[in-house]
This record gives sequence, C-alpha cells and structure tokens, in this order.
Amino acid sequence: MTRQFWIRAAACCGLCAALLCGCTAAPSRSTVTPQDPLTGEQPAAPGQRVVAVSIANDPAPGLQRGTSTASVVLEALTVQDTPTRLCLVYPSIEQVPQVGPVADGQDLYWQLLAGQQALAVQRGGSRYTRNYFDYYNLEPIDAAEVGRLAFHTGQKWSNAPAWYTSSTELEAAASRLGLTTGITAGKTTETDTEGRLQLPVFLPFAESGRLPVPSAEGAVEMRVQFSPGSATAFRYDEASQLYRMERGSGIPQRDANTGVQVSFDNLLVLYTASSLREDGHTLEYDLSMGGGVLLRAGRLWHITWRQGAKSTLALYDEDGKALALAPGSSYIALVSSVTGREVAVTDQAGESLL
Repeated sequence: MTRQFWIRAAACCGLCAALLCGCTAAPSRSTVTPQDPLTGEQPAAPGQRVVAVSIANDPAPGLQRGTSTASVVLEALTVQDTPTRLCLVYPSIEQVPQVGPVADGQDLYWQLLAGQQALAVQRGGSRYTRNYFDYYNLEPIDAAEVGRLAFHTGQKWSNAPAWYTSSTELEAAASRLGLTTGITAGKTTETDTEGRLQLPVFLPFAESGRLPVPSAEGAVEMRVQFSPGSATAFRYDEASQLYRMERGSGIPQRDANTGVQVSFDNLLVLYTASSLREDGHTLEYDLSMGGGVLLRAGRLWHITWRQGAKSTLALYDEDGKALALAPGSSYIALVSSVTGREVAVTDQAGESLL
C-alpha cells in the first residue's frame, strides 16, 4: 500500500468514525424515538445493520433486480471511461430482495455508509476497495470469494454471467463467515424507546420536513450526465409526488422483479471536489463538504452539505440554515468536478431552473 493511501485513509476517519466506534463495547446512553436510518420512517428492521449492494448500471433492460425496493440509491462515476455503479441500500439483510447484477465494490459508497455499519455486498473490487476493508478490518460478502455460497447466476450480459443474490443467500453467507447482522453498540449508536440499539440517520429527517421557500417551483425533470456515455434522468409524477427514474436514453428504469419503475421521494445531487488517484483513472472524492441541489415534490432547493453530527450528511439552505427532509426514499448522486459535471433541471416548458 502506498503512503498516499494511508494519508487519505486517515483523512476519511471522520466519516468512518461511526463504524469504528460501533465496534467498541461502550453502551449508548441517549433514548430516542425509533427511526429508520435510511428513510426516517418507522424502522422496518430495528436493531439491524443496513445492507448495501453494488450493482451494474450498464446491462440491457430487464436484468436489474431489486432497484425499486431500495430505501436509498447512490450513484457516482468512480472510474473514468466506465459506466457508473449503483449502490442499493436496504434497512436489513431480511429486506434484501433478489438483487443484481452484483458488481465490483466501490470504496466511495462504503465510506459514505460507514456510520450505518453497512454490510457491503460486491463482486470483487479495486485495490482501493480492498485497502479500505483491510485498513478498517472489515469484511464484505464478496462473490469473488464466496461464489455460489451467496450468489447465483442468471442471464448473461457482456458475454459474462450476471450474478444475483437474495436475503436467504446472504443470511447463510453471513452466518458462515461469522458476520454479525445486528447493530454493534458504540459512541454513535443510541437506544430507542423500546430499548433497542439505533443507528444514526443517513440524512436529516423531521416528521413533516423542515424546508424553506424553494429556490424554484415546477422542477419536473432532472438529468445527471456523469460522463459522455453514462447518464441518469428523472421525471416528476404529480399524482404520486414521486420522481420516476429513467436511463439516459429516456427508457424507464424498471425493476425486473416487479416491472415497477424505480421512483424516489427525494433527489439529491451533491457537488464535490475530486482528484485522480495514482492509477490515473480512478476518482477520489472529497466527502467533507460541497454544494448541491435538492428536489422534492416538484420543487428545487440550492443547498450546501457537509459531514453531520447527528446524521451522516447535514444539509443547509442558501442562508446556512439546517434543513430536514420529510421521511421517504432518496436517490443521491455525487458529481465530480474532474469529469465535467453536467446537471440539468427543467420545468414543464423545458426552461432551465439552475
């Protein structure tokens, strides 16, 4: 491992501290209302670690499974001249549907989810991903290592098997590998009113939200161009007040498990500084702070963000006042300054709102 890696690993300790502290035996003292760490809703799986699955975002339509039931979806370009990977996050191992095609792990996603003690599911990974797990003494459920113990193959894409997994397979693998699926007590965990351990929330939530007057109304379409060959778009559905996900070509992004188009309550685009790593094509993101935009219910807010004390990410309006989202599902894009970010938000007439 290079000296630069250890310097960068130390730099992200603040974001990963929740996970490291979760490995201590210190009991939590705060008593809080039960809350799902991913959505802010009533917890679907109290006392359980969240599960994060890296999946391919370039296969033909009909191959992606598990996308519509994830509580949070993360997307970023981590390697230049390659398609993005999606990270699907579920509240517990029992809540994982059939999901895939499982792809190589991205240490960016694992860093972001450290505070939620995320159990990572991947199919191999770069040396940076391996270094991350080694540095923090963590173990993912990796198809490159456990194979059919936790994964099965379906159709092929790019002349290679598409690997999938599910809650039953992951539970068996976790048991065999000696991985705990429950929350470990630490400095950042709290105890809810039912006496169960609770993780910090990923985003700031409040029962009815806490948002100022929006920067713009009528935010009905958004497109994030991660690279010339990789884009994700959304179209607002007023009836459901959800943003429907589309591929860059305009084809609806559907979950092959159900046929349902993937949709979200919240859309977040986080601008962040980035740089190329030593290999010359892998991107490293600054996860300390940045600007961005928030879309919810057809409205747009310009925001800033940084590492939070009570949530992994803290959000602020243009005046620096803290924001809180109403509970719900979230799509979060990290957009790199190196790749020539292109984010477009338009109204019904096609006029830009940025």
